[in-house]
Amino acid sequence: MRHALIPLLLVVLAACNAAGAPPPTPAPTPRPTPTPIAAPVASPEDAAALVIATDPRFAGAIKLAPGFIGASKWWEAEPLAAGGYRIKLTIGWGDCPSGCIERHVWTFEVDATGGLTLESESGDEVPSDLPA
Repeated sequence: MRHALIPLLLVVLAACNAAGAPPPTPAPTPRPTPTPIAAPVASPEDAAALVIATDPRFAGAIKLAPGFIGASKWWEAEPLAAGGYRIKLTIGWGDCPSGCIERHVWTFEVDATGGLTLESESGDEVPSDLPA
């Protein structure tokens, strides 16, 4: 009779242990960073698209137009002598309808074959909780 109680005791102990243990917490899924594919650059828009694809924070950036007010993400292009473009991408925050109080600027060179080089960054530190 004593041996018959051992399996029952093991089942009860296992059930108690499982009920008291918290469920495992899944590891956070890392946010994927798109990797741009080098492609021939025939226009400032081509160059800007390659830059925008390098960072999820750049999604939604628009070409800066004269007189445009209220944008929080924009890009400007300047042709390079050897072909390609210099792209300045700006993210602003803090009262952007009035011109954005804070902003951060990334400057990239995009060659004619689609190769990218980050030349510089400047401005305010981008908050980690900035909406996309």
